[in-house]
Amino acid sequence: MTMLGDITDLSIDGVLSIIAPRAPLVPLVFDSPHSGLTMPAEFKPAVSAERVRVAADTHVDDLFSSAPEIGAPLLKAHFPRSFLDVNRSLLDMDPQIVGGKWPHPVRESPTAKRGMGLMWRYAWGDEPMHATPISVAEAEGRIRRYWQPYHRHLAVLLNAVYARFGRVYHINCHSMTAVGHAISSDLPGTVRADICIGDMNGTSASAEFVALIAETLRAQGLNVAFNKPFRGAELVTAYSNPAHGRHAVQFEINRKLYMDETTRERTAGYADLKQSLARLNRVLAKYASQR
Repeated sequence: MTMLGDITDLSIDGVLSIIAPRAPLVPLVFDSPHSGLTMPAEFKPAVSAERVRVAADTHVDDLFSSAPEIGAPLLKAHFPRSFLDVNRSLLDMDPQIVGGKWPHPVRESPTAKRGMGLMWRYAWGDEPMHATPISVAEAEGRIRRYWQPYHRHLAVLLNAVYARFGRVYHINCHSMTAVGHAISSDLPGTVRADICIGDMNGTSASAEFVALIAETLRAQGLNVAFNKPFRGAELVTAYSNPAHGRHAVQFEINRKLYMDETTRERTAGYADLKQSLARLNRVLAKYASQR
């Protein structure tokens, strides 16, 4: 077991892991909610495990593995996002996938309409994720076993860092396909930037922090977009409050930079990108520590 201050290595089998800082704590927290590839035993999709994993942010947890070395904890999910997406509100449940009446509140959700709600209706494109509707009890069980622990542990990490420093900077780590697709928010075929930084259109993090991320990446030859196609989702909105020193961004990496999107194998650019992110993390650690 590794421990630094109040933050300790932790693993919940099939659910999540926390890698504690290996250096003095800095006011940063990283999480990778969509890099999980472990298929839950209770999950019986209508498509192959390979098709379920198409949506995964494969390798993102490793790309950001330098975070603990600069003093920041890294939280990562083990399960596929299309099984249960912790970057969705519980209000983003898609009632169409449930057998019977869903007994909990829902909202008008664009992501659920596209089949990418709390639990995905589609595996990818128009492939149904489930051969038959899932029961209310099964859906509630997913929330209890996967969504609630992930959010609980992320909140604990953010609050522990905030209690120490009076501020916290949260990097919510993701990857995106090279172009828009059938169930994305941008049009199919839309060519995407190398990196997209989502700050809820300027409301989830200080402009100075966001500008530093962009400037550091651009200096390394990467092109950066803001809030298009991703401005941030539940894990940014639920835990950010810049006026009170709680900053969060959704950090999206174009998969063409580091992997083959069909095989998910790492490509020649992988090592260089990982080094670029490590350099960025060092810059952000210095900035956050000096505020």
